[in-house]
Amino acid sequence: MTAVNPHRAEAADETAAAGLAVLYEEDTSNPTGRRLTGSVVWHTDTIKSAGAAAETFVVGDVDVPGRLKLTLTLKRNTDRTLPASHVFELTFVPVPGFVGHHVNSVPGMLTKVDQQTRGTPLAGLAVKVTDNVFMVGLSNVDADRERNLTLLRERPWIDIPIVDGIQHRAILAIEKGETGQSAFAAAMTAWGQN
Repeated sequence: MTAVNPHRAEAADETAAAGLAVLYEEDTSNPTGRRLTGSVVWHTDTIKSAGAAAETFVVGDVDVPGRLKLTLTLKRNTDRTLPASHVFELTFVPVPGFVGHHVNSVPGMLTKVDQQTRGTPLAGLAVKVTDNVFMVGLSNVDADRERNLTLLRERPWIDIPIVDGIQHRAILAIEKGETGQSAFAAAMTAWGQN
């Protein structure tokens, strides 16, 4: 199996095109909590397996300095035993000194129209694979699938609620921006779902 990435921009261009990521942390000493800013770089990749068609997927590399990094991928589900239309894979890498030690749970995912508004949940099920690694399977029910795809296609922000290892809550808000919109559009076109 080999990975190729025809839609991936050069490294210098990725840095210039980085979108905004914001981590909103719960803080018992401050009723408004803490707000930490970071960045996200989006692209698509393609995996080619022997005897199988090439599969395109979306990748978002998030960095919130002093807290965590996240690699987020969105793939079309090709596993017929899994009742999901698409699967998000979330791999968090807390930085040394991260107070919560690890990410313990991700209750689900939401999309929203801007950074400050309340998000709309994607229909699906989040499952913990291990500390810091999660899968979110999106519902394969026809109405849910169409709604999820519309939200992912049209909404410019994604929210990921997080509970860390000492039960502190946070929300990671990730902007799609121009490169994210392009990556999602390219993947959905490759999937025949544009």
